[in-house]
Amino acid sequence: MDRIIKDGTGKPQGIIRQLAGGREALFTNSGRQIAYYDPNTDATYKAGGSKIGSGNRLAGMAGQEY
Repeated sequence: MDRIIKDGTGKPQGIIRQLAGGREALFTNSGRQIAYYDPNTDATYKAGGSKIGSGNRLAGMAGQEY
């Protein structure tokens, strides 16, 4: 199930998708993956694999460029 992240005015800022194994990924509105959350490590990573931080930070990253 996709979850659309919106700003304060209701404009879509990104999409969080559920992936296999409980992982979640954040995509831009155009479909480019920005980052993903891995529940096994309880950390969020950039699409290229570098760690951003602990916990699921995807919702706070929507609308930002990385």
